[in-house]
Amino acid sequence: MKPMKRLAWTLLLGLVGLALGARFATFSVEPFGAQRLDLDTGVTTLPQGGILTDNENGLRLKAAYIAYKEGSFVRAREVELLSEKERFVAASLEHDIPKQQALFQDLLFANADFQDLRADRALALFEEEVVVLKGRVQAKSPRLQAEALAVDLKAREALALGSFTYQEGKATLRGQGKDARLYLRFAGGKVQATTKLPAQAARLEAYAKRLP
Repeated sequence: MKPMKRLAWTLLLGLVGLALGARFATFSVEPFGAQRLDLDTGVTTLPQGGILTDNENGLRLKAAYIAYKEGSFVRAREVELLSEKERFVAASLEHDIPKQQALFQDLLFANADFQDLRADRALALFEEEVVVLKGRVQAKSPRLQAEALAVDLKAREALALGSFTYQEGKATLRGQGKDARLYLRFAGGKVQATTKLPAQAARLEAYAKRLP
């Protein structure tokens, strides 16, 4: 199962105790305090936060506050979400279960290709294995600043949109204005960066439009 899809299904299925297409027999909820179920709304709340763990797939969600409703949503504050390959740290998370997507505020993201990738807001599309980041986007590695960034985790490629600055060694690439674009591809421990966009860049640009 794909890492991002496992992550989505863990929140989507394991968290609310469902078993649809996969079993999460080892999933556990560890509240830091009270655990409350509102019978009128169907919303379960962990007001002091807690840890949600899927031991079978190595997934872990830790948050200072968690609320969820079966088949509808998961909301959390002061979040750390870990999968086998990705790490999400954010001020807040809103997971739309039917759409299989999550909105993060003040995100810090890391995986094998990006170190300390930050943005004011981000949208994770679990089914597509895509993350879109906007607002003061910057990464420690590769050294990048941009207005927006769309990352395809499976294809290991990304598209910076709007004004950007990219540094590699002594070389610097810059783009100015809303029409500026920079395509990045990760392979063999190296990054290929170009302003000459390949055909697949159009798909990444379409994903970027999913986050206003």
